[in-house]
Amino acid sequence: MSEKYIEVKKFAEASLGQMPEVIELLFHMNENAAMEQFQENGILYLGRTSLPKKVMPLIAMSVALANGPKESAMIHFALAKKFGASNEEILDAIRATKMALMSSTLDASETINMNIKNSELSEKEESEKVLEKLKKDTGLVPDRLYEISDFSFNLLKEHLREKSYLLNPVKLESKYVFAISYAVSTSIHDHECQDVYLKQFIKKGGNSHEIEDILAITRFLVGNRAFVNAIDILRKMVNES
Repeated sequence: MSEKYIEVKKFAEASLGQMPEVIELLFHMNENAAMEQFQENGILYLGRTSLPKKVMPLIAMSVALANGPKESAMIHFALAKKFGASNEEILDAIRATKMALMSSTLDASETINMNIKNSELSEKEESEKVLEKLKKDTGLVPDRLYEISDFSFNLLKEHLREKSYLLNPVKLESKYVFAISYAVSTSIHDHECQDVYLKQFIKKGGNSHEIEDILAITRFLVGNRAFVNAIDILRKMVNES
């Protein structure tokens, strides 16, 4: 193997504990592709400097959990542990991921309300009280909560119960819970939740440099699915060469 391979392998083993198989396989096929993948890992992920070291793999793990594959999530879980994340903080990250995914389903409210209005007058009055309190407490109520309340007060109540539980961290700083939720919402193209979680992240003290890191990590994980999902293809091509 080349000097570049030896250099990358030493760095990977020192920082990650092992050489990523994707990069190993790419080196067998095309050194430039391998180096591009290795350098991108640093530029968009582990080389970021504004977020705490343990938070970066928590974001990466969460985006992988939301989008797959699970093998990718396991890699970032191991890194989170290596960088000092506790089991409670990892659980908080998983719970935040679940909340972002569940919230995205409320986009259905718009299409439902194009076809049916189902709330009774008494439910609408209760919904208005709940939403007014939510607006007073948080300063922000997504449009789709108004829409879902027009259809079902029960769905609104259940969503708010889920949110209060899943976004109430056991150990992880709440600022980073919102960072994870924002990253997941960005990865699944949930624009309304992106806005909500970003505003909450900023409200908790998040800044533009940290937001840049979140977006960079999310972009890396979303794009990297192509290589991680292609691992069997890469193995087959290497074996044939």
